[in-house]
Amino acid sequence: MAENGDGIGTARPWYVLPVLVLAVFAISSAGAVTKLMRDAAPVSSAAWRLQATALILLPGFVWQWRWLPIEQRRRAYQCRIVVLSALALALHFGLWVWSLLHTSLPHSLLLVSIPPIILAVVSWLRCQPLSLGETFGIITGLLGVVIIAAMSRVENDAEVTLVGDCAAFLAACAFVIYMVSGSHLRAWMPLYIYVFPVTAGASIFLSLSCAFVDGETVPGYVSGPFGWFNKEFWFPVVFLALGPGFVGHTGLNAVLKYCSPLLVSMAVTLEPVFGSVVGWLLDVSPPPGISTCIGGALLVLGTIWVTYASQPKKSMQSAVANHPIDSQPLLSSLTKNDEPV
Repeated sequence: MAENGDGIGTARPWYVLPVLVLAVFAISSAGAVTKLMRDAAPVSSAAWRLQATALILLPGFVWQWRWLPIEQRRRAYQCRIVVLSALALALHFGLWVWSLLHTSLPHSLLLVSIPPIILAVVSWLRCQPLSLGETFGIITGLLGVVIIAAMSRVENDAEVTLVGDCAAFLAACAFVIYMVSGSHLRAWMPLYIYVFPVTAGASIFLSLSCAFVDGETVPGYVSGPFGWFNKEFWFPVVFLALGPGFVGHTGLNAVLKYCSPLLVSMAVTLEPVFGSVVGWLLDVSPPPGISTCIGGALLVLGTIWVTYASQPKKSMQSAVANHPIDSQPLLSSLTKNDEPV
């Protein structure tokens, strides 16, 4: 038996853990394969990937839309959060792929993988209480970021630039917005009814912007919304759509039915490690320096620490949201315990 995100016991099929491992390896290959497209402008290549991914998701969307109740169809038409989620996803991919051109692969993967730390910091800025574990996780992760940023200058890593690191960090911030908006939609939207419009919308945003952004910032590169029809880019774009796009992200969404969000989050934090190895094997990135290894280890440890420490809070919030009637005795007892004797 396993617990899903709602805390409900569910028999775990044999294929769940292999799918989880395959999904993590799939998303870990995205950075290295993207860097293989050396002549592709960054925002354009991000648009190409999402265009191809949307085409793969379209049959699932059509199938689920066919059986969707009329009330939910009307609700989906009026859902403005879909636009916000699509814009956030476009910013995430555009900034992240742009960072791959302006900093090292390990730096980009490490800095884009810190949404749990960003969420915890935002909670602290909003004066929401943090557990001791979340606090230590934030401190550990931020220490890792400082080491990565500062010591790379000492090692004179030619690939690393401050603007590239900042772009990767901003990509992580955009992903936080995507996660938060998506959590509201996925509470009632079927999987493909959510992921197809968001992915297609993000690809439209990027396709419209690549003509302006890539043309001004990266002259000499192949750009434009349909540049992936060039035979040089066709294979890597299709791989990115099928591998990291479908097997990776859709696979992670699928196993959440049988695995806890904590297990999935922990597995995803290994992406910078596997991604750096894949980049080295494909000869698109040298082995990371000592400071990147030390800072990266602290950053991954801090991310895992925050994820683990915040899980009880998320489980309680999910229980109250999904079972408000069953939660009343617990809330009443907590209230009574706060009353003066």
